[in-house]
Amino acid sequence: MKFHHVPRLLKLALPIILSTSAITVMQIIDAIVLSRHSSEAMAAIGPAGMAVILFQGFLFGTAGYAGTFVAHCHGRGDEQGVHAATWLGIYTSLAAGIAALVFAWPIAQLFLLAGHAPLVAQAERSYFLVCMTCSFFPVFGSALTGWLSGIGRPVIVTGVTFVSFAINALLAWGLVLGELGMPRLGITGAALATVSAQAMAAFIYLLLFVRAGGFGNATARRLDRQEFRRFLSLAMPMGLRISGELAAWTLFLVVVGRLGTVELAASSIAFRINGAAFFPALGLGQATSILVGHARGAGNDGEVPAIAWQALAVCEVWMLAMAALFATASEPLMTVFAGSGPESASIIATGSLLMKFVACYCLFDAANIMIGCVLAAAGDTQWLARTFFVCTAVFLALLWLLDWIRPDLVAEWTLATLFVFATAVIWSLRFRSGKWGQIRVLRGAAELST
Repeated sequence: MKFHHVPRLLKLALPIILSTSAITVMQIIDAIVLSRHSSEAMAAIGPAGMAVILFQGFLFGTAGYAGTFVAHCHGRGDEQGVHAATWLGIYTSLAAGIAALVFAWPIAQLFLLAGHAPLVAQAERSYFLVCMTCSFFPVFGSALTGWLSGIGRPVIVTGVTFVSFAINALLAWGLVLGELGMPRLGITGAALATVSAQAMAAFIYLLLFVRAGGFGNATARRLDRQEFRRFLSLAMPMGLRISGELAAWTLFLVVVGRLGTVELAASSIAFRINGAAFFPALGLGQATSILVGHARGAGNDGEVPAIAWQALAVCEVWMLAMAALFATASEPLMTVFAGSGPESASIIATGSLLMKFVACYCLFDAANIMIGCVLAAAGDTQWLARTFFVCTAVFLALLWLLDWIRPDLVAEWTLATLFVFATAVIWSLRFRSGKWGQIRVLRGAAELST
């Protein structure tokens, strides 16, 4: 196989990888700061943070799908379509922000029913409530990130991401621990630091879009109801698939949390460390999506398989390196996040075992990420959503049975690893079938595929 797409892929991917890695660093700093505050806060950040992304995942997954429309329009050379596609994401983010405000408080109360320790449950509720009520900012940012990435300008996204990262790091240190003359707010301070950084990023993206003429283009700004319905028919399954995946892992943490605070804290830290492998791979997947969108928009469907398999090969190399690190340096990695509390030794020992599972499923997650991104960029979102919900239902049913019959941390993590493996195989078989080629993202695209 000639890897002729790899240089173009890496050139596009590197800025996106830096952006997604900056998000990982932001989460790692939050975790480290919270570990200096209390073990309850450290345990709570896992389920609460995943629950925030669970609900926001549907919202910014739907709005962010505008980037796929943008990439297809850019591939066709349709500048008017690029702005119109971006506005589809903006209108979605406005509706999403209102919905999040309405549902934030009642959903937050569910943490009190999860069976976690009272202090952990209160911390989970506080973090979720602050982040969820401010959902408009990351969702709006997702729509405009899609615009910049879709037109092949991810370097700007990287710059904005690092600005927001710096704001989050500074505010987290001050608001969690009461440093720099700020009030000591614990996990609530971590949430406020996160939403402040997201709000600043959204404001910068807004200025960039205004400067590019996006607001001054009245024709593109006009809401085309038929196109909006078509957009939602493809974008909402993508959002549902993202939120479904996050639901699976959030519920996984909830079940693990029933085993005890040590097991929950160790699992939460393991997921945080896994972000060092996952987010760069996700950045590579997003870059692959852009190339697929450009190819399909230009009518070059024949290029898509080569793009997909070459990108997967690059991702597997990365995941192999990270799996080796996780397997051989699990204890030092866990020590960084475990803090110095009375339970830190138990958290390190338990987490070191869990990192072996993380190292194993990283190898399968490469196909999950890359092939999933390719199928989504090709417009195969409805099949992705339906199939993933079936897989998730089976996974959660088996997890519930384990928790009911014989709760065991190793058994539950083994099941999670098998779940990752199964979905990777299913996505790969779907892509090899070629059925994605029958789907058209843009109206009028059929005449370009000859």
